[in-house]
Amino acid sequence: MKLGVLPLLLSLALMVGCAGEFQATGSGSSSVDVSSSDTSIQDSIDRTNQQMAADAANAAAQQQFLAGMAAAQETMNNANNNQATSNW
Repeated sequence: MKLGVLPLLLSLALMVGCAGEFQATGSGSSSVDVSSSDTSIQDSIDRTNQQMAADAANAAAQQQFLAGMAAAQETMNNANNNQATSNW
């Protein structure tokens, strides 16, 4: 699952970065006021960035949870192994 998510996040980050660079440099030679479509595009980029940050935080929390569960399982396995060897 990690291998499928990482390229997606990198691709999305690249697209957002390129879109931000394009908007910062502009496409025309004359100065134009910010239109509502430009604002809605920036709002969409902002929402995408917020969602990516939330997804990354959730993935990190899930990874920490799974690491904790693995450590707990290892502790239980070690306790069971120690109990089994002490009964002999």
